[in-house]
Amino acid sequence: MNTDQHSLVRPGSRSGSALILVLAVTVVLAFLVANFSAEIKNELKAAGAHYEEAINTQLARSAFELARLELARGGSLYANGHGDAFLIAGTEDYETEIEELLLYREGIALGRGLLSYRLIHSPSALDPNELGQNDWHRLLEVACDMEEGDERSALVDCIIDWTDEDDIARASGMEEDDYQELDTPRHVKNGVLDSFEELLMVHGMTRELFFGTGNPARVEDGMLWGGGILRYLIGDHSPEGRASAQYVLSGAVPADDDYDEDEELEYSKVETLPEQLYLLASGRIEAEDDTEEADREVVSERIVLVRLRLGEGQDAAYEIDDMMGNAPRETVERVLAYGVPEDD
Repeated sequence: MNTDQHSLVRPGSRSGSALILVLAVTVVLAFLVANFSAEIKNELKAAGAHYEEAINTQLARSAFELARLELARGGSLYANGHGDAFLIAGTEDYETEIEELLLYREGIALGRGLLSYRLIHSPSALDPNELGQNDWHRLLEVACDMEEGDERSALVDCIIDWTDEDDIARASGMEEDDYQELDTPRHVKNGVLDSFEELLMVHGMTRELFFGTGNPARVEDGMLWGGGILRYLIGDHSPEGRASAQYVLSGAVPADDDYDEDEELEYSKVETLPEQLYLLASGRIEAEDDTEEADREVVSERIVLVRLRLGEGQDAAYEIDDMMGNAPRETVERVLAYGVPEDD
């Protein structure tokens, strides 16, 4: 019987080719499925992040509205050494009222998240519009470690020329014509500062001096030193921070008084309402685990930071002066600054 040699196939050759094809298809499908799963996972993660962000935003807004209710009620201001402040309607049993308000302040659970808010009083905050020539010299000494000399005198003169109403330059200062000749010309303000950051427009003021870059805060001889000008304008709540503010305003070095931590936590009435308060309204989602609430890790958070300014008139209330809808952590830490952490 004649057999065509081209029709002959070795046993198993077809099944082997089919197996290779199946394996190749399987590998490709596995690769596609893996990529698809990774994309789905990333999309779900992104969607979850957007969902959490939306929750935190609504929680922070709710906290802000709660704070507005307290502000609208008015009353006497009570604060402790850490800057925590409360507006109390009555004065006879203010401690009980503070305890009741703390229930709202420390966190209200709503769905998966928590909302909370704080009012911050900074008695050591320095108002740049109220500082005189000697005050600026002492502030630059304390905040920036600038020694007395031509550089410091020139910067002080430029700051005063920026804010005074005349167009006569001080000995080492600058007015409109001088600013127009700079590489980056600008108009001199000749008026009060509308924000702390406006100081960066003054000739000679650097970001290093303003923010304290490369010069972290430290404690020496019962006072706070370094940290940059902004830290002292916002106000440090520690005894050392208050001592530095006192030195800037009066030139008085603090006495060697014993520090009592318990007294720092006690609330006392602020006899004269301050021109400025800060409000922190927070919405956050914490990790779901069995640990105590105070120790739970914060998964995500949004903080609304509001600077409040006291209005005019006998029955003046606090009004919104500036507002950050999603304040950076660094900015929040400046508002809450309390001395130098032990690990610094």
